[in-house]
Amino acid sequence: MRALLPPLLACGALASWPALAQIDEPDIHADCQKVAGYAELGRSAYQSGDYMKAAGIFRDQAAWSEFCGFSERATATAYNNVALALMRAGQLLKARAYLLLAPDDDKSRHNMALLEQRLAQQPPATGPAGVYWRYAGRGVWSEVTVVVHGEQWQIDYAGYYMPGMGLYYGPNMGEFADVLPIEDGKALYHQDDEDDESACDVSIAFSDDAVELDSQGDCGFGHNVQAAGRFIRVE
Repeated sequence: MRALLPPLLACGALASWPALAQIDEPDIHADCQKVAGYAELGRSAYQSGDYMKAAGIFRDQAAWSEFCGFSERATATAYNNVALALMRAGQLLKARAYLLLAPDDDKSRHNMALLEQRLAQQPPATGPAGVYWRYAGRGVWSEVTVVVHGEQWQIDYAGYYMPGMGLYYGPNMGEFADVLPIEDGKALYHQDDEDDESACDVSIAFSDDAVELDSQGDCGFGHNVQAAGRFIRVE
């Protein structure tokens, strides 16, 4: 399952250009004033025990905190709000991903110590199957999903890049999917020019809690979307 997009972002990506062209400074200012409201709504859902709903609302708090240029401390608080809700929901590895966005924040350190105690009680992952995230910004995560497919593996990549107004216009995107062998923790995705009007190779290297991607060539993704970097395990 791919990482969810913030609601406005998901809708904005489908809006017509005339509608998007009407966004101006007063609109942005008004939206930035709503961040405190996201915090209150998230807290209400959290206190009522609806932790996944709370995580989604806190994710919006984090996304808009980033966009509106709030302080690092305020943005880190939003990340920690998401993490705490995910911890309550039992989504420990996803909580860890959010805490790692601000690892030097005092709240992150405190919550990470608590989280590591719970993770130590979990059985370690065995094999490459799972879901891996890399942060694209504004509450959006690029994702690699790996599922057993006979004697090989179905590997799906969904990548995003958030431009400056991405919360309104939507992200730039790119994706690939293929059934591949994984040998000695490594796989290779090859895309031919004649098939997709582009040609690239993506090297995929697995470790216990992450997968590293490296691309050569042009995969034909959206602007600035790259199948590259370290993706951490979240499932």
